[in-house]
Amino acid sequence: MSDSGLSPDEVRAVAEVHNELGPEYRDAVVESFLDRIDKQVGDRIDAHLATARRPEMTRTSDPALLERKRVQFGAMVAGTVVGALGSGLAVEWSIHYPGSSLTKALTTVWAIIALVYIVYGWRLRRR
Repeated sequence: MSDSGLSPDEVRAVAEVHNELGPEYRDAVVESFLDRIDKQVGDRIDAHLATARRPEMTRTSDPALLERKRVQFGAMVAGTVVGALGSGLAVEWSIHYPGSSLTKALTTVWAIIALVYIVYGWRLRRR
């Protein structure tokens, strides 16, 4: 009973008061004692749950992570724009030069774009 927060002396005192009082007060003594026990058990359960709970998944904004995501998004936008412009140039090339095919022009433009990205990525990796 020492773990419950109630000492053996307290339990004995409640039992003596229960025996000394008349029947009209016994119920009040028992209810008071049970309320105390209920509160202590509830506090122990709350304390146990507080230590056992996992930390909630809160979205913390790490500035370095946000900056990296912004840079990646900017690179995706730039890549899309460069790809669209390159494709447009390939189509124009194939229209203005009658001997060339659209497939060859697109392949050439996309190969050049890919080469530029590979070289740029290689240089970033070496830093």
